[in-house]
Amino acid sequence: MSDSNASNFSTASNPSSGAAVGSQSQQPDFQQLAALLGNLMPLLLHFQSQVRESPFQAALGNAMVPEPVLDHYAAVSLTEDIIAGSLRSLSGYLEANAGQNASLNNCVPIVAQATHCFAAHNYAQAFNLIWAAYRAITTIRAVDPRIPPLRPGGQQPQSDQPSSIH
Repeated sequence: MSDSNASNFSTASNPSSGAAVGSQSQQPDFQQLAALLGNLMPLLLHFQSQVRESPFQAALGNAMVPEPVLDHYAAVSLTEDIIAGSLRSLSGYLEANAGQNASLNNCVPIVAQATHCFAAHNYAQAFNLIWAAYRAITTIRAVDPRIPPLRPGGQQPQSDQPSSIH
């Protein structure tokens, strides 16, 4: 994370840090989230560029697998789980709701392309497309609040109520 992103995050997440508690200090929450997601992309690209070899193959000749190799496989597994879970959620949501809400049909090709990228191990592009689908659904719901939220119990975004990152 860059120094400016780190200072913005610490200022907005800690009102006692001297920032005024008002619309200006609350407004950057979505920008911070976007910056954090943007910082994830180089990591995903790094993992994608690594040679995909089974950790068990690396351990066959050695008694111990080096820690960076384990970190790499753990990070790839985490990334795959995050993307796969998001794709399942989006696919289920669109399957259940696109028939009744024609405006959601525009999101179907985005999710299909994300699924294709995920299958091709292009995690960075899959993640970008998932983000685009979530943003599109959120925009559609802002225009038509009758469309159900992505998650049960999810709320409609309100411009006058700041979001928080937990």
